[in-house]
Amino acid sequence: MAYASKNAGNYIERKKAAIYGRFDSWQNRVARLLVILLLCIQPLFLSPERYIRLTQHKFEFFCVCMGAVLLFVLIIWLVRLTRKPPLLLREQPTLADWAILGFAIVTILSALLSPFKADVNVWVGIPEPEGRFGGVITQLLYVAVFLIVSRWYKPRVSDFAVFGISAALIGLIGVLQFYGMDFLKLWPNDIDRYHVENFYDIYFRSTLGNIDIVSTYVCIAVLLSGFLFIRMKSKWQPLWLASSALCFWLMVLGTTYSGRVGVLAAMVLAIPFIIEGRKTLGRTLVLGASWLVVYTLQALFYDTLVKGARTVSSLLPYALAAAVLLAAGIVLMRFGKELSFDRKIRWLPGVILIVVIIVLGIAGVEVFGGRIAKTEEPSGMIYEAREVLHGNIYDELGTNRVYIWRNALKAYPDRPLIGSGPDTFFQAFPEDAHGRYGQNYDAAHNEYIQILICQGILGLLCYLLFLVSASLRAVPKAFRNPLVMAVLAAFVGYLVQAFFNISLPIASQALWVFAGMLANKRFRDASIRDIA
Repeated sequence: MAYASKNAGNYIERKKAAIYGRFDSWQNRVARLLVILLLCIQPLFLSPERYIRLTQHKFEFFCVCMGAVLLFVLIIWLVRLTRKPPLLLREQPTLADWAILGFAIVTILSALLSPFKADVNVWVGIPEPEGRFGGVITQLLYVAVFLIVSRWYKPRVSDFAVFGISAALIGLIGVLQFYGMDFLKLWPNDIDRYHVENFYDIYFRSTLGNIDIVSTYVCIAVLLSGFLFIRMKSKWQPLWLASSALCFWLMVLGTTYSGRVGVLAAMVLAIPFIIEGRKTLGRTLVLGASWLVVYTLQALFYDTLVKGARTVSSLLPYALAAAVLLAAGIVLMRFGKELSFDRKIRWLPGVILIVVIIVLGIAGVEVFGGRIAKTEEPSGMIYEAREVLHGNIYDELGTNRVYIWRNALKAYPDRPLIGSGPDTFFQAFPEDAHGRYGQNYDAAHNEYIQILICQGILGLLCYLLFLVSASLRAVPKAFRNPLVMAVLAAFVGYLVQAFFNISLPIASQALWVFAGMLANKRFRDASIRDIA
């Protein structure tokens, strides 16, 4: 009798596991669809109006995608609830889940209690041209992205190959467009409406629009594709190399430095993972060579053909440096002696190298920034970094960002706990501070200060706790899992550039996808065989 009861119990468990397996398959398909839509399709999407109301159309596309995915989620859960017994959650909520739930609650309370509800639709956000569509709906959809990806996504290399294709197309479109080959007719025929003399001065690029958003996207694309090339042994490696190089080209053509800072910071912090093996180090040198080739071509085409300011001979050092890096990378990959570090202390050489690079970087900023400071009109990222090192933090730094941050922080004490309401930065910003430098300010150009002002200290603390808890467990896995390393690098690059940039549902949805991947146990623990 006991034997029959045990067999019956085993049968029920096997039957339940089979049912769960079928649901897991459908849930994974939904999550993969969401990842491809948000990482690959949305950045490429443009309405027939091209750049006219671009943010609105991207926001609407985001809402449609999320609406379709959430409908699938609802159907799956309704079917699960009809099972006997009902199939409910199998995973216990994590700290990241509780943190993001707190963020969502604070966001809703902030909207309900906002003193600016009469002026702003806090649920959607202010429409263009003033607004960013950063209302409650956008914030809650971001949360839904994280929850779906963190629970249901099962990684596949093909998903990242699709991303490589998408990023390469965006980079190619933007580069060709910069040199006047606007074959998609993205700019209106009447260029005079932009009050510029030629295409090179227009602040809208590729299928992404404003150069600040372009900077966000190329930062994550350069890093994600670059580290996929460095760490992933796959037939798609040439695609990822080309994708990273094209997006790097688009990045150096822009006038916004936030993306460059994000790439630089992520590359430096990734050194312990880069020097782990000779092949990884060799591919890193090859990637660096591709970036130098791109920079050389940019300087040749722009400075020589457009401005007539440089000769080909002046670009020879860059070309030689690229050749040296390429040769060194190939030698390391094919003939070099394998590096070997004790697994318990393999991070130590990397940390030492990071410290050395930081010290050399500070010295370089001091030397080269000092030379720039002696010119008639000193400017640029190196000069501004030197000014910060010397404690000269004045309003004009970072294209007037310091001015925005200082005045925004003056508004914080008015509503310290839950803020002024989503997308109400324009109203919360001190009225007498608008108009300086000929602008009214509707965003902090710093995502963390933006949240602090609009959703208060509670919203910011929940958000920071979410970011840390979602990614912390992924760091040790990055040595073993190449996808984790690539996503972690892009995640870190985004967080760094976000300190100087704005959040829009054009490129910012990538952060929530990456956070979901890093918090996903199946993603972190996947082997090369699992993701093939």
